[in-house]
Amino acid sequence: MPGREIHVRIPPRSASTGTGAAGAAAYRYRGVPKPDPATARAQQALAMLAQLRTTLALRSSRVRALTAELGDCLAQAVCDGVKVAAVAKAAGQPAASIRSATLARGELYPSGQTRSGHLHLIAGLASELAAAEGARSDAEEQRTQVLALARKSRLLDDYQLAGASGLKSDEIRKMTRGVGLRVAQPSNRPA
Repeated sequence: MPGREIHVRIPPRSASTGTGAAGAAAYRYRGVPKPDPATARAQQALAMLAQLRTTLALRSSRVRALTAELGDCLAQAVCDGVKVAAVAKAAGQPAASIRSATLARGELYPSGQTRSGHLHLIAGLASELAAAEGARSDAEEQRTQVLALARKSRLLDDYQLAGASGLKSDEIRKMTRGVGLRVAQPSNRPA
C-alpha cells in the first residue's frame, strides 16, 4: 500500500518535539510586551493635538458669534442716536471701525433702547469678546508648545503633526521655529 509507506517514512510527532529542549514542559512567554514609551508619548501628543483642534474650533466659533453680535449692537446704538465716540469708548475700538460696522449693517430701525442700556450692553459684549479671544490665543499657544515639543523630540513627523493639528506642514515649521529653545541669560559679571 503506497499510503502506508509514507506514514512509515515520516516519524510521528510526539510531546518531546516542542519548542524547547525540555519538550512539553518548555516555557513559553504568554504575557503582553511592555509598550514602547516613544509610541505612548506619540499617541499622547496626537490625542492632545486632536483635543486642542476641537477646543480651538469651538473658541473660534464663539469669537465669530460675539464679533457679529457686537457689530449688530454697535450699529443699533449708532442708529438710535448714541454718539460714535461714546460707542467707541464703550467698545474699546477706534471710531473708524464703529463707522464701518454701522455702514456694513445697512438700514436699521430704532429700537427705543436708552443710551446707557446700549453702552452697558456694548461694554459687556466687548469684555466677553476679549475674554474669548484670550482663551483662544491661550489654546493656540498651547498647541504651538505641543507641536514644538513633538518636533523637537522627533516623536512624529511634520505630516503626522499636520494631520492631527489641522495645519499645513510648512505652517507648523514656521510656527515652531525657535519655540522651546533655551534663551541665553545675561551674565552678571562686570565687564
